[in-house]
Amino acid sequence: MRTEEKGRYEMVWDCPSCGTARLLGLTHRHCPTCGAPQDATRRYFPPEDEAVAVADHPYQGEDVVCAACDTPNAAKAAFCVGCGSELAGAKTAAKRAAQTAAGGFTADSAADAAREAEEARKKAREAAMAGHAAASGAAPPKKSRGALTVVGGLGCLAIVGAVIIAIGAFVFWKKDAAVVVNGHTWERTIAVETLTPTRDTAWKDAVPGGAYSVACAPEKRDTKKVPDGETCVDKRQDKGDGTFAVVQECETKYREEPVYADRCQFMVDRWTVSATERAGGDSLAAAPTWPTVRIANPGSCVGCQREGARKEAYTVRFVDDASKAAHACELPEVQWRGMAVGTRWASKVGVVSGALDCATIQPR
Repeated sequence: MRTEEKGRYEMVWDCPSCGTARLLGLTHRHCPTCGAPQDATRRYFPPEDEAVAVADHPYQGEDVVCAACDTPNAAKAAFCVGCGSELAGAKTAAKRAAQTAAGGFTADSAADAAREAEEARKKAREAAMAGHAAASGAAPPKKSRGALTVVGGLGCLAIVGAVIIAIGAFVFWKKDAAVVVNGHTWERTIAVETLTPTRDTAWKDAVPGGAYSVACAPEKRDTKKVPDGETCVDKRQDKGDGTFAVVQECETKYREEPVYADRCQFMVDRWTVSATERAGGDSLAAAPTWPTVRIANPGSCVGCQREGARKEAYTVRFVDDASKAAHACELPEVQWRGMAVGTRWASKVGVVSGALDCATIQPR
């Protein structure tokens, strides 16, 4: 974001004693009509056509407010210009929230400023009371309606979260079970692969070696963001010393442009599964064996064959002792071999799903 200050101007205030309006925040520290001290909480932004520019004013920081007479003083002042009291530890003056121009700055007033300052004090009091209550262990102070809404919303979220946790616990709740082995199955497979001409597409930088009949053409591959001017907005920022700055904030706008690259069609010879040989059984009587594979044309030519991936699966069937429900678990071969038909095992089943947790199977 690019920020540029376009000018510095005086805030204005209305005298609460005699009603004189639009006194200058920097020039008139006291009302020129009745002499009443300026009330920093009533400073506000003037109409755009009445703004008085500040020339050669060194910014020293936010005003500090005298605790004895509420007079705002320059940040570097050691004693109050109104009553002479020492200013060490004095609080800084209230500031108006920044205004953003939307076809022009909105109207402002001393009443708006006072209302905003009171709301800020109220929030500060509530935060302080909550901090004291937390430190002392006392009940928290009553919240405003807005705060109650937030707390209520957080309470609802907490309830929803608790319900979700409860449902999750119920769904995944498990109980002990006793199961009996009543059968076995096994299967072993070997894939047969054939070197086959295959049509494919890829970006040019990803075309595999050995590809042939390659034909490429430009195609949209991605997009990129390109700067396309700025979006600017003017803001009025209260500086806290009786002045405000008009600041222009600009953010770069971007547009998306396509990024093109060559997309290619090609042929490439690849090993693909053309057949699968299988062997299987349903007992422990005979040891599992691999199927016989006959390679019709071994080698590395197009149309030649080779052995591919080998896979194996060993499944034990169970019956729940109590519910008589049937279950099946795929297990490692060594564990599968050690589970004879009729042997009993301890495990866990889902209370809701009724599913057997195969990872919990243990000898009884």
